[in-house]
Amino acid sequence: LAQVQVGPSLKTGPKAPRGLEMARGGATKTDWTLHVHMAAHDRTDVLRPRRLLMPRSLAQQRRVESSRCAREVLRGAAPLHGGAVHHFEEQRRARWLLSDTEACVPLTTRPNRGLHWQAVGGALCVLGEHPAYRLSPAVANASWDCTDLRSAFPEFSAVGVRPLQHGLVNRLVFELRADPLAKPHIAQLGVARLSDDPTLPLSHAVLWSSAGDVTAKGGQLDVVSLGWQGAGLTPRLEDWCSGAPTWLDGEPFVARLMLEVDLCAGQISLSLGGWSDQPVVLSAPFLKEEDAEYPWYPVVALTGVGHEARLLDFQVRNDV
Repeated sequence: LAQVQVGPSLKTGPKAPRGLEMARGGATKTDWTLHVHMAAHDRTDVLRPRRLLMPRSLAQQRRVESSRCAREVLRGAAPLHGGAVHHFEEQRRARWLLSDTEACVPLTTRPNRGLHWQAVGGALCVLGEHPAYRLSPAVANASWDCTDLRSAFPEFSAVGVRPLQHGLVNRLVFELRADPLAKPHIAQLGVARLSDDPTLPLSHAVLWSSAGDVTAKGGQLDVVSLGWQGAGLTPRLEDWCSGAPTWLDGEPFVARLMLEVDLCAGQISLSLGGWSDQPVVLSAPFLKEEDAEYPWYPVVALTGVGHEARLLDFQVRNDV
């Protein structure tokens, strides 16, 4: 805007431009009605926002999602975004600190490279070269089917890199996928202790199968709480319970599963689709046994061609 300065002892020159008016002492001030006339041409107006450039990271993420779009449609499931990965307690941490200063504060950490795999069976392969799997590599069965579920380890199994921390609460988030065009097979996931000989079957493990069975190897398994997803959970034997939530038994052909392993209380909690405040809770006292030489590891068993598995989150929690 152009302004004309007029001193107190000088005569007024030509008429001042529109939008300006004389003030006492010879100063000038802006007439803000000009902004009303210029609002239609202002690109920063509220009603006419300026179009911003898309960041490269967001553009790359959208390209990755679009490349998987066809597979997601074929599997019968839309892409699963964040929100279900993070535990609901993480959103209440600030409220706890402000409301009760004497209460215990949950301290959480995520192990470095905790979403990677250290060993895979002969029938599996790691899809770590794809940009979408850089932080969380996927392991897939692209070879042959398993005809005996009891022999799924080690040929059809994969083990995580980082062990579970003893005496603490360990939270694991798995994402498993199945090929809708392949014959359905039973997949398994859970935690296990590895022996010195990798060719031997698992001696200590707690496994959750896609058929809804929870089995324990090396100890007893008891039901503590049914939750709102385990209404049909029934103990069959001292180390076997059936009726847990099922997954990959039809559409959608992708499932997100949450495991909370409390190595202090000897309990394991199961949730399907997202973290629940009332999960299925099972008691396995042998989880409390400390053995520095043989810690607990996350493990998956992919028995059918087309099965894929990823570790989306690995969190260790403790109250301080």
